[in-house]
Amino acid sequence: MNTMFSSTAVTRTENGSTIIATVNNGIIIDNDGNRTFSFPIIKNQIRDLKCVGRIVYGVGDNGLFIKSLNEGKDWIIKQFPTKASVWSVCCNSNGLVVAHGDKVIYISTNYGETWKIISPFKVSKPPSIRSLCLHDNMLFIGAKIHPINGGIWMLDLQTYKFTRVKAESDKMISSMLVNNGLLVAVSGSCRGRDGAVAYLPIKSLFLENSRWNQCTSTISNGSYLDISAHNGIVYTTSSQNDSGYSTVSRVYLENQLVVPCDYVKGHGWRICNENENYIVAGQYETRFFEKDSKRVC
Repeated sequence: MNTMFSSTAVTRTENGSTIIATVNNGIIIDNDGNRTFSFPIIKNQIRDLKCVGRIVYGVGDNGLFIKSLNEGKDWIIKQFPTKASVWSVCCNSNGLVVAHGDKVIYISTNYGETWKIISPFKVSKPPSIRSLCLHDNMLFIGAKIHPINGGIWMLDLQTYKFTRVKAESDKMISSMLVNNGLLVAVSGSCRGRDGAVAYLPIKSLFLENSRWNQCTSTISNGSYLDISAHNGIVYTTSSQNDSGYSTVSRVYLENQLVVPCDYVKGHGWRICNENENYIVAGQYETRFFEKDSKRVC
């Protein structure tokens, strides 16, 4: 295997190993540098991986859905009824799994065995979905660029009330997470240099005229693509710049700062961190950063 492999998604298991979806080598389980292959090479790329307990879920191009019950050793391959690329999956320990099609949401309450299809957008021109974030009974839905109905929508999974909580007309919402009571979203457009990291307290979502806080950065990025947090330490990745490199940045929400700290060749599709150590699934390389030493694979 090439020592500089490209990848599209990454997640950590509870035992500390890392599961990486590569472009040409299937799925790799990395345990302190010791790697095993656990998934056949398929034509559809995997775009997101999430782990809860020993269960790992993955989604990808052409409606791909995969699941492992033993931390990535064996996999079940299924398909959503869509040809769209599924960019995001989220889950909890009670068997709730949520994924998306182009403009619909797939919800399972039995660990991905069966699905309910919901069309959440009750507007004449619905946007396409790019990202999801699950927090308690709230599902946050990030849209692709849409001049009228873009931004972040919130679906209450108990009442199915649907509300837009952030309006955007020229940015896609690439990724979201909840960290210390804050909903944090990264966004942007590769056509410009307007990538943004913004946040809002969850409790403020229900207030009128609530204003999102936006972080500043020493450099501009066309789009931030992913965000990860562990123990309050937050990192984000970007799309590639004119030189063909994307930026890895530390996000200091308390200071509203985005501080570049590393680079990856090509788009930085996904990032997963454990405190200050992180792994970036990049378009042309997969970067492992450890605080006391750096290794690039």
